[in-house]
Amino acid sequence: MTGPVHHPFAGDQHVDGTGSDVSIAVRTNVAEEYSAMARYAIASLLEPLSLRPRWVDSSASDVVPVLYYGPAEDRYPHELQLSYSIRAEEMFLRSRRLDEAAVAWIDWEGESWPALFADERGAPDIIASTFYLLSGWQESRVTPRDRNGRFRFEDSIQARLGFADKPVVDAYREWLAAELATAGIEWARRRWGGSDWAVCPTVDVDYLWKWRKGMIYREVVHHLMLNARKVGVGARVRRFRDFVVDAVTPGDVYRSALARMVDEIRSRDGTATILFKAGAHGPNDVHYSLTGRWLSTFQQTAAADNFELGLHPSYYSNAHGGYLADEVEIFRSSIGEKPTTVRQHFLRYDMPITMKLHESAGFTIDSTLGFAGQEGFRRSTCMPFRLFDVHRNRETSMWEMPLAVMDGALFNRQGYSLDEAVTATSRILDRCRKFGGCAVLLWHNVLWDEMDAPGWGEHFLSTLDSAVEANARISSLSGALREWLPSVA
Repeated sequence: MTGPVHHPFAGDQHVDGTGSDVSIAVRTNVAEEYSAMARYAIASLLEPLSLRPRWVDSSASDVVPVLYYGPAEDRYPHELQLSYSIRAEEMFLRSRRLDEAAVAWIDWEGESWPALFADERGAPDIIASTFYLLSGWQESRVTPRDRNGRFRFEDSIQARLGFADKPVVDAYREWLAAELATAGIEWARRRWGGSDWAVCPTVDVDYLWKWRKGMIYREVVHHLMLNARKVGVGARVRRFRDFVVDAVTPGDVYRSALARMVDEIRSRDGTATILFKAGAHGPNDVHYSLTGRWLSTFQQTAAADNFELGLHPSYYSNAHGGYLADEVEIFRSSIGEKPTTVRQHFLRYDMPITMKLHESAGFTIDSTLGFAGQEGFRRSTCMPFRLFDVHRNRETSMWEMPLAVMDGALFNRQGYSLDEAVTATSRILDRCRKFGGCAVLLWHNVLWDEMDAPGWGEHFLSTLDSAVEANARISSLSGALREWLPSVA
């Protein structure tokens, strides 16, 4: 970016971060196809600053642009020119992969942050960099997938360059905000109700009870007889004893965990999003009814306390419109309203198929896009953002509330101890707080099952307490988005 420049404030409203956006004139001078990408990135950077771009034609004579993106010009001496990389434009238009050797590292507040593209002078092109990360461009260009059909963390630029825990797009926004302030352009960070940042607890209810036939077979055959865990005889016998005691004890650890999670969140003046399954179409799905007495009572109580109920579609529904449509209808008929928030089972998200199915089904919010085996920022932001369809070169109607931490990724995939999991989560929370964003966290209702999820419940409670201590707004996904951007209500 060039600068500093000085420009009279171009808005006609006071910016206070509560949803009263200010319109500023912005022009671009890039190829037509690239223009949709650039405008998406610019709008995504401005929105958390309570600014809204008003696109003006480069030939307009009655408007003085505030921002400009394109090859360097001197037409308007007071406009703020954003650095532009012709190489980035060519890469996007020719569907090439990123040249990682050309990535520059910038020191900011004592840390190194990557600038994926730069102009001929070496100045970072934050618009192209933002589009690359927010749109998921890399996911549409990388072919390998894991055994569950998911984009692999090890194939991501975040993994290869080591910035998975850095919301780089939000750092780009900070750089832009500083330039705007220098130019005399007023802006304000959006707020989450009365708080500067938010924590959104979410629960994926994969199972409603623990001791099903498959789980009993696992304990008797795999763990006791075949010693799948490779432990001594004493440990095998103790586990089998614990299994028998738990299995014959009234109640169920998964149901009690779900109820306790709601109670713990409510006691901290918070709400959450609870996502239920409404179908089972493969071996990775476990069927349960949404209309059973216990669950119906639980849902009514949770909804009355403003907990959001969303859909957690079955394993194959990410690419099967019929399955998804059936499950949406089962949810609607069982709970009484159509789901508007979704997260795919196993975090299976197939670009662009899943995106299209979600739009067609009428969802408003998705929260699937996190790393299945790693904490961090898959799209390099902790802010809500509109999803972009890179195959059709257009912004969609869907909002993404980006998932940052999942319990299974911490304990099962990473193999963290409780202390390590708390430390990793605290690092993510600190990032989100610093940028005034939203930490979306995923737990399953297996907490306090010390046989199979030791320490998970303590991690849940520690995270909630940290959020309270740091004055976070603890909210459901839809509740947080409405407070942050009232126009979506």
